[in-house]
Amino acid sequence: MLNIKNYKPIAETLGLCCIFVTLGSCRVILTKLSVNKDGQYDYMPVTVNVCAEFIKLTVCLLLTAKLARKDKSVCIQSISCNRAGILDLLKWSIPGAFYFVDNLLAFYIIKYFQPAVVVLLGNFVIITTSLLFRLVLKRLLSRIQWASLLVLFFSIVALSKISQSHVPIDGHRHHISDHIFDKSPLQSEQNDTSLNNGYQCIPHHTQVSVSTDQNISQEVGVQLPESPNGIEFHEGHMLIILQCFISSSANIYNEKIFKEGKGLEESIYIQNSKLYVFGVFFNSITLFIINTYRIRLANCGLFTGHNIYSVLLMFTNAFYGLNMALILKFRDNMFQVFSNQVTTVVVVSASMYLMDFKPGLEFFLIAPIVLLAIFIYNSAKKQESSESVAIDCNDHVYNVIPSGDNIGLLAEGD
Repeated sequence: MLNIKNYKPIAETLGLCCIFVTLGSCRVILTKLSVNKDGQYDYMPVTVNVCAEFIKLTVCLLLTAKLARKDKSVCIQSISCNRAGILDLLKWSIPGAFYFVDNLLAFYIIKYFQPAVVVLLGNFVIITTSLLFRLVLKRLLSRIQWASLLVLFFSIVALSKISQSHVPIDGHRHHISDHIFDKSPLQSEQNDTSLNNGYQCIPHHTQVSVSTDQNISQEVGVQLPESPNGIEFHEGHMLIILQCFISSSANIYNEKIFKEGKGLEESIYIQNSKLYVFGVFFNSITLFIINTYRIRLANCGLFTGHNIYSVLLMFTNAFYGLNMALILKFRDNMFQVFSNQVTTVVVVSASMYLMDFKPGLEFFLIAPIVLLAIFIYNSAKKQESSESVAIDCNDHVYNVIPSGDNIGLLAEGD
């Protein structure tokens, strides 16, 4: 007779993965769809992050309040105003700052590449995560894993050339989705184009940002050197690498404080509330520190220039972050890294339909190599962890057998 309880961990894992893939795919696509016809944002990208962090904080505070009604001692032990409590709160500022930069970079990276290329180049995060695991956490990698990382790196470099071949030179992108939703700002056209206190809320963009080095060189007025092998690099690639390092650092550190000490015993609602307090702080303070943001906020308000896609993006980012917290708390960072591969397939498929993305033969030859390298990396890890280790101790032989997230010892003999 089937025991449903035995399948509960599998169902939970599949549920987390499906939600992560769905939200992750929507997140990339909605960001791209939220730009105007010139490839620019009519809204301030940081306002999306402010609202997303506020939504996450509100959800966690409501769940914490519900928990406090059942057991007040849990909240009292986790929240204190003494020195230890303040230090415990401040440690959440580090991942809060990392995620703030990571989320903001996503808006600028998407201006250089198609979503399909973004998710493929984003697989560089596996390399940065592995390096940080080795350098910071001292985790060893096998030769097969190092070889797969090398193949992954060269595949991503090869994709750098492809990333510049499928974006219209004039910067105008035809979206099938334009016929589904109205992408105009939510405010009336009169309010958008008029001057509020002498300030134009939605400026007319005369210069188009596109993902080709030809247009970048025209924009800045210099001729970028051409690589003899035809592979061109620009600031978009540098932003991808920077984001991968920041994202890896944030997730590894966040997982560490989720689980270190009594972290596993503390409520995830309380832990997330501490994290999102700093998320709201860092994103909000940006609106007041940066002069252009501050002036536009004072004259036009927080939601000027937003469209249906940017509003959907706020909620998508919020629930994506909540799902990520569950993964880091109850699974691990590598779980979400490899779940990203399913996201890659979904985004590439959706881009062909929604973004008029028409990759050539090179793309279809190199993209599978990226996924294959990741599969080999993961298979080598599983093969090592699944090998039975015989331990001879007092005429007893114990075989280490993987059992879900735990390792069980099965005694043989006697």
